[in-house]
Amino acid sequence: MRRLWPLIVVSLLAACTGPSTPPSPTSPAAAPSSAAPPGTGDAAIAALMGRPLRLPTVAPGSACPVSKVTERSPVAQAADARGLGTGPLYPITFYIGENGTLRLGRETPGADGLYELKVVWATSAGFQGPAVVRVGRVDGTGRGLVRLYYDSTASRGDAVVFAPTTYPSDYPSGTFVSGPGCYAYQIDGANLEEVIVFRVVA
Repeated sequence: MRRLWPLIVVSLLAACTGPSTPPSPTSPAAAPSSAAPPGTGDAAIAALMGRPLRLPTVAPGSACPVSKVTERSPVAQAADARGLGTGPLYPITFYIGENGTLRLGRETPGADGLYELKVVWATSAGFQGPAVVRVGRVDGTGRGLVRLYYDSTASRGDAVVFAPTTYPSDYPSGTFVSGPGCYAYQIDGANLEEVIVFRVVA
């Protein structure tokens, strides 16, 4: 037994000097996070809205350089497949037309002097959100904006915020303009910068 004693002592000492506690399951690496994804909070939206407007300028009476139509897939419904511009957030041609033209028709302006025209927006692969959309007239004086029909909290003055979402998806909305002319949507997102030009006729 005397010869075994040093071995027993060494074994006990080795056991005592090992790791005292297992890794905590609530450590930052293991704990689930309930925080919002980076770039989706109020500060990120404010930064997007702080980007300067970079709308083109078109001489009064000149042709409106309407943006091209592209096709996306997958989409939430068949009508969402075609839209103006190239980005993953876009106005669909089902309402704005293949020639990028909105018609006032018999519409009358509201109390704010703006005409309301239905334009559905859609998202396709690559949209991360949030994205801010602003509207301006590019061939003269005038005002424009977008409003989401089912989310009044998305409005920020004359801007509207498309929140992070899964795709494909679409957003029933209205485009509001002060009258006929050449207009442009400016879209700003974390992974998106695009200007989409469209026309409004009587």
